[in-house]
This record gives sequence, C-alpha cells and structure tokens, in this order.
Amino acid sequence: MTSILKVDSIQNTAGTTAISGAGKILQVKYAQTTAFVGYNLSFVEVLSQNITPSATSSLILIQSTIATYHAVVGQHTAKLVKDGSALNYEVGDFYHNVGSGVAGNINIQCIDVANTTNAINYKIFVKAESGSGSHGINKDYSGSVNGVTSLVLMEIGV
Repeated sequence: MTSILKVDSIQNTAGTTAISGAGKILQVKYAQTTAFVGYNLSFVEVLSQNITPSATSSLILIQSTIATYHAVVGQHTAKLVKDGSALNYEVGDFYHNVGSGVAGNINIQCIDVANTTNAINYKIFVKAESGSGSHGINKDYSGSVNGVTSLVLMEIGV
C-alpha cells in the first residue's frame, strides 16, 4: 500500500515559524569537461558554473577535480575565482621525473559564504608554474584524451 502525505506548511512546536533547511543541501550545480585544454605559464579558464543562493547566510561548498597532464618536468597550479576575484585559494601538482607523460590531479575543496541571493559565478583556472612542452588537462600518461575535469557547487542551508 502506498501512502501520500500532503500538507500546506510545517511549523515548529511553538507554531510560529516553518522548520528551516539548516544543514541541508538545498541545490547542486555541476560542470565538467572531457576536452583537452592546453596551457602554459599564464592562467587559462577551464570551467565555469553559476549558482543562485536562496539565502545570504547559505554556505557554498565548492569541489573540483582537475585532471592534469605533464609531458615534462613542471608544476601546475589551479585557482578558484568568484565573480571575477580570486578567493586566494590556489593548489598545485608537481611532476619531477623524465618520461613520456604523467597524469596528475589537483583537488579543490572550499566553503564560501554566499552573502547574496544574486547569481554567483565560480571559475577554475589552471597554469603551468614551470616547465616547457605540453601542459594541459584530461590526458593520460600516454597522451590520450580520456580524463574528466569537474566543478561541483552545493548550497547548504544555515
């Protein structure tokens, strides 16, 4: 037997306010690319995603995995940007052996306070800090394009 619960509203035990969404995931936005994106010693945008928070107090959990490719010795850096301004959050990936190529990963996990109910744009940028030759995302050790780079935004109620 299937049951259906239908209500117009839910209130706390005092009957004054609705039960909040505190601690709950209110929405999830996701972007990914499987394409090869090459870069050098300057930052290049690889992903962008918007989220429109439902409350200024909401937290935004940002998670990203960047599949890097190193053809030569070098260090790669990823940067998280919010509405055109860096969040002062950079992480790196370093490869030091000589070889035909190495696939690496840069992982970002950050919590940001929304402070608005307008759309917020988050972007991931990457660059090579050092080294020459082929740098990019979404290649494996043999240089085949088969990686996935992703950006996940989650609004969490407070």
